Amino acid sequence: MRNLSLTVLSLRYSSWSIRAWLALRQAGAEFETRTVTLDDMGTATATELRKQRQALGSVAGFFPVLRVGDVAIHEALAIAEWTAETYPDAGLWPAAALDRARARAVACEMAAGFANLRTHLPCHVFARVPGFTPDAATAAEIARVFELWNDCLERSGGPFLFGKFGIADAMYFPVLTRFRTYGVPLPASLVEYAAALEAQPAVVAWREAAIGGPRILQYDRHIRELGGDPDGALA
Repeated sequence: MRNLSLTVLSLRYSSWSIRAWLALRQAGAEFETRTVTLDDMGTATATELRKQRQALGSVAGFFPVLRVGDVAIHEALAIAEWTAETYPDAGLWPAAALDRARARAVACEMAAGFANLRTHLPCHVFARVPGFTPDAATAAEIARVFELWNDCLERSGGPFLFGKFGIADAMYFPVLTRFRTYGVPLPASLVEYAAALEAQPAVVAWREAAIGGPRILQYDRHIRELGGDPDGALA
């Protein structure tokens, strides 16, 4: 296997970086994690940020980026797809064709949808914000996540969305961290799934890596403005 290097933003905050990292870790890939930081995120223009990101190794102005030798893959779901094909024994997609198609549909829904959830519940995995109340549009998207999880678990029998921890779970794990951060209560039917996700060895390893991730002060400041604690989960 050629040298693998995953360039990420801080694993404390970057949901897309978390997704790619989890897929690689679950597959047993040996890869280097390179964490980059961006200066002046609160004041830089979009053009300035794009140039800064490209100088740090981004391909299209975004992270994560997986480098396989001298070839770069620059999108979390594409990185996960490459990982599944390169490490087939990891079973990151379900074995049955129909289940595999459904798992891809679920993962793509996460990649392309839930704009309100992303905007109003930004990823900040160790923060805790008491008394948060989502607006109607965000609440509808939260309900859709619960519906999707319940449907997958009922069909598969659990403990993960398609039986075994895979790409679909890696794509939705950062959503669970958002629910924890903003105190979104889980239906009773999903408590066991959440516990299984958080106990998964790849997730435990991510958490250990994320604790040492660099701070993004703009994000910490936003949590404080909401009346929260950026390190509430670590207290």
